[in-house]
Amino acid sequence: MDKFNTLVNLTRINKPIGIFLLLWPTLCAIFLASEGIPNIKILVIFILGTILMRSAGCVANDLADRNLDSFVERTKDRPITSGLVSTKDAAILLLILLLFSFVLVMQLNYLTISISFAALLFLLTYPFTKRFFSIPQLYLGLTFGFGILMAFSAIKNTIPLEAQILFVSNIFWVFAYDSHYAITDMKDDKKLNIHSAPLTFNNKIILMVTLSYFLMFLGLSIIGILKEFTISFYILLGLAIIVSMYGCFEGRHMEPKKNFKAFLRNHYVGFIIFAGFFSQI
Repeated sequence: MDKFNTLVNLTRINKPIGIFLLLWPTLCAIFLASEGIPNIKILVIFILGTILMRSAGCVANDLADRNLDSFVERTKDRPITSGLVSTKDAAILLLILLLFSFVLVMQLNYLTISISFAALLFLLTYPFTKRFFSIPQLYLGLTFGFGILMAFSAIKNTIPLEAQILFVSNIFWVFAYDSHYAITDMKDDKKLNIHSAPLTFNNKIILMVTLSYFLMFLGLSIIGILKEFTISFYILLGLAIIVSMYGCFEGRHMEPKKNFKAFLRNHYVGFIIFAGFFSQI
């Protein structure tokens, strides 16, 4: 049981916020592409795939950062760093998670399978970007957006304009909420010479986060106009804007705890936006 709990901690299944932040945009894409109630098989594949790939991403991240995590207060007790899980066992778990994910994606069309290989490349390389890229949050935005592209390719066998706009909008969203998150690690990241958006933009980071939210909501509004959505979509979008802006206001002094709360609140932002797409069925 102790071994099982340790593996659960490694995959962060016990901390589902990451799953939801990946799942809401993917569900938006599925319902948008389906133009109604989606195929149940597609829905199940993408929900399970999101859970598996988020878990795989956590394991890959901890493997890549195993020599750094011990120097960061927030991560020093992670299973690999603390010695509770060996790198060999973690690597085997990663391969198992990727194998199950591949079994799922093999149920879909050729275009989706092809995109999944690009998604895998981004997932495995993202943990290293903080070592050389000044804004790794942008790379994470690309990594987290592949569920959107795969959803459209699986349902429509193409990537239409609305899918591209949703993908770009999601990049801005990920930049925003992961910048809130990265503020909590600024001191440790600076000490370890690790890059992040907060370190790059310093006291202008909340301004950049606010701008990113604006661009995300602009993109979503354009989708609404293109698809001739009803007023309910825009009302829910307005509610999501209020929640987002409250997080920016609360985190304006770059206090770690308040920015972490702002990060967590993005779960509700994603849910409200999904509710907006769902309302158009």
